[in-house]
Amino acid sequence: MEFPLNFPPVTNSSGDVAESLYGRKPVVAGLYVAVLGVATVVGSLGNLVIIVRLTFKQIGRRPHRAGSSRNDAGVAFIANLALSDLIVTGVINPLAIAGLYLVLSV
Repeated sequence: MEFPLNFPPVTNSSGDVAESLYGRKPVVAGLYVAVLGVATVVGSLGNLVIIVRLTFKQIGRRPHRAGSSRNDAGVAFIANLALSDLIVTGVINPLAIAGLYLVLSV
């Protein structure tokens, strides 16, 4: 399989083409894909639950009254953290699995 940018092969100190760790140990590659796949599914679902919960909690909340303690900054922080983690688990992890597939198929 040809890479679109045609990068030169990685060589070791003696000039030989370096073999990837996953090419030598397919069990390690399979375990890596399995763990990353489970983490992707569980992480994405968990973060979606948090985002949906915070959204409905904000919708059902009464208007702010003077003297009441309302932690909007904390809610915004948790929502932002869940959203950024959702991007990692929903986009970056699948791309890492696809990259491993490209390395193994060469």
